[in-house]
Amino acid sequence: MARAYSDGPRTLVGISKGASIGWAVILVLLATTAYEAAIAFEWIPMGSRSGDEAAGQTAVTIAAFLALLTGIVATLVSRRILRRWPATLVPIAAAAYMAAHYYAFDSYYLPSLRRFSDGGLIPSAWLYGVVVAAVIVALAIRARPSVAPVLTPILLLICAGTVLAEGAGH
Repeated sequence: MARAYSDGPRTLVGISKGASIGWAVILVLLATTAYEAAIAFEWIPMGSRSGDEAAGQTAVTIAAFLALLTGIVATLVSRRILRRWPATLVPIAAAAYMAAHYYAFDSYYLPSLRRFSDGGLIPSAWLYGVVVAAVIVALAIRARPSVAPVLTPILLLICAGTVLAEGAGH
């Protein structure tokens, strides 16, 4: 009896830790998406000189890339880490961050407010293609969760690479 009682909480703790990692990745990516959108809507001001980032930009970028990395590692290491709903939403949250960053301003061109989308290295068709791919991956995971360890890391790497490439080509 004592053994059965002690096994139950371990299982519940394991499930809640796994689900918590997935939800944490989603929440961080959604928070960083909101920050990038606030920059795009000019609710958060950019600096006045070339290279002056918006307040908190470095911390937000680090948080976003740590969340992307955590999502990649979590889906590769254990199928238990991302349960169906978090696993379904991670690709959508990653694509949302990538898209919001695309429409934010590039500090390289300050004081003029030039967006990453304004003639940058990444064409809009690529960005929208990745967003559509994220929706397809999310639907595939919803229908068959076993594809998450294969599709999610690839999509998250593409989103991270796209965000990095958005600022290239100055």
